[in-house]
Amino acid sequence: MCSLSRCRWFFVAIALLAAGYVLGHLTSTRAPLIRPVSAILTSASDVVLAAGAGGVGRGTAQSNYQSQCASCHGSNGKGDGWTAWLFRLKMRDLTDAAYMRTLADDYLFQIIKQGGANLGKPGMPSWGQDLTDREIRDLVIYIRSLALPPPPRPAGAAR
Repeated sequence: MCSLSRCRWFFVAIALLAAGYVLGHLTSTRAPLIRPVSAILTSASDVVLAAGAGGVGRGTAQSNYQSQCASCHGSNGKGDGWTAWLFRLKMRDLTDAAYMRTLADDYLFQIIKQGGANLGKPGMPSWGQDLTDREIRDLVIYIRSLALPPPPRPAGAAR
């Protein structure tokens, strides 16, 4: 049994952790991520989205990624999200172009929509109840863009 002062500190610590989680979740889902737009399209997904294949543009897919995926997969897709760190999970690096080429778009769509339990990835939650099929397709395009190689450097550029 714990003394009254010890129990009080324990509950205060739990309340502070819960408040931090709630505030972190609210700020991450409400604050849009601003990405500078360049005049030159630099990746294949930019071309696809510019051609009108995406839902309502890059902003929706990127904000959905930040609100639904970044806590585990990291804001840049490196697998270094705070939830992965907290629960000591090893997330896949979504920026690894060689690995991402081995995954079919339909596989990515299904694992996002239905979760990973049916596909041998039990830690992956399902997002089909929160995202439409169109949003999930846009999210797949955005995730693919994380793994694209950087644009080639001009000849004579400093390394």
